[in-house]
Amino acid sequence: AFCLRTVNLPDRPMHNDEANQAYKFGQLLDSGVYAYDPVDHHGPTLYYLTLPVAWLSGRHTFAETDEATVRIVPVLFGVALILLLWAMAGELGWWAALTAGLLTAVSPAMVFYSSFYVQEMLLVFFTSAALLCGWRYAKRPNWAWAAGFGLSIGLMHATKETCVLAYAAMAGALGVLAAADQEFRREWRTVLQPKHLGTAVGCTIVISLLFFSSFLTHARGPVDSVLTYLNYLGRAGGAEHHQHPSPLYYVHMLAWTRYPGGTVWSEGAILVLALVGGVAAWCRRTQAVLTNPRLSRFLSAYALLLMVIYSLIPYKTPWCMLSFLAGLILLAGIGTEALLRLCRPTWGRVAIAVALAGALFHLGTQARRATGRYRADPRNPYVYAHTGTDFMKLVQRIEDVQACDTAGRALPIHVIAPADQQWPLPFYLRRYPNLGFWSAPENTGKAPAFVVGSIEFEQEINTWLGNAYTTEFYGLRPEVLLSLWIRHDLWDQFMTTRERKP
Repeated sequence: AFCLRTVNLPDRPMHNDEANQAYKFGQLLDSGVYAYDPVDHHGPTLYYLTLPVAWLSGRHTFAETDEATVRIVPVLFGVALILLLWAMAGELGWWAALTAGLLTAVSPAMVFYSSFYVQEMLLVFFTSAALLCGWRYAKRPNWAWAAGFGLSIGLMHATKETCVLAYAAMAGALGVLAAADQEFRREWRTVLQPKHLGTAVGCTIVISLLFFSSFLTHARGPVDSVLTYLNYLGRAGGAEHHQHPSPLYYVHMLAWTRYPGGTVWSEGAILVLALVGGVAAWCRRTQAVLTNPRLSRFLSAYALLLMVIYSLIPYKTPWCMLSFLAGLILLAGIGTEALLRLCRPTWGRVAIAVALAGALFHLGTQARRATGRYRADPRNPYVYAHTGTDFMKLVQRIEDVQACDTAGRALPIHVIAPADQQWPLPFYLRRYPNLGFWSAPENTGKAPAFVVGSIEFEQEINTWLGNAYTTEFYGLRPEVLLSLWIRHDLWDQFMTTRERKP
């Protein structure tokens, strides 16, 4: 898992959302100050948990960081997720836990987004920790498991506001289990003790307050963490970016995707095995072969409910599916164990093992492809509105030209583009102190060394700059172009260094 997630870690261009999160972390690293933003950013755990990684790697300012500095954080949580599955082996069953661990290690979605600097992988980890602690508490009620559950629930909230969807799926799954299992209803009354409930709620509130208040330095943060849901309700159903009304958007992406000129992408093996696990959990004839039929029924209801909730919300981004994909992978492990135990003949079990090995190889091959050749290719379904490789040539051109002048990175750069076309420039130009951003064309005063502008502003910028600049064009992402204006004197210096020596 670690190898798949770290291959080419710094090579993929930063997605707009990644760069935005990295910039927010950079402000915390440089100033030591963080204030929760309820409109454009998620919870603070990602930023605070990146601090020790940066310090340990000797990066003490944002300018010193790079892609690997920030991306290693979700990588570590993606790998730690497999350790959690090992801890759940006693409840799931050893074959189920082993299979789920292998599928988590090679799932293309899990691999690709484990090296994506957004909150999703941390949310999946803390959600899995909550499931583990909650179920362990149900088996053996004590303070430790109650506190672990409360801390995990609180960390989910401090990571991403969409945690409420997982809360709803957990509550719904408990309701389904209670409705179908009379013995569970009777046991639950004696298991849940008020003193332990108070411990869990207390831990949830304390850990959430600490992070959202920036460790008691920003009193407004906890209030905003609640008011932000008004903003999210608007996004969920409003006419905004990332609107995908089809409820089959995620299922289609996982089951079968192929873009023109591309290759086939499918995590269908996980879907099929999860279906087997769900059926085995609820079929009376197969429950006897499962290590923990009750947990299997809970997980099947939880994964299905969470998948339905995410699928019915029009606002969709591919990385959001990780929350229910993690549940489906647990079900796939249960399904594999059910098949192995139901199949008596040795040759049948060998056939199942061979088929599973083939599925793992197929998934691993896709994962390697997703982080390798197709790491920024729009024919990769996990590449979503992603920064193109051509953009990196723009960044390199500025680097090469500034290196030819004595002013170096002190040369002024003006970025004139709509807000959604400015990212990830704030990340890649973070080492340039004289950097300014404008969202519309205007005369910014003294002519800068470089101007990066939207193609739609080309005429206005040309009128302002006149004939004193050389212009080049670079792709930012599919169907979005940027222009780069380079002052003639700098361009001439640069071209002199490119002349061939006799």
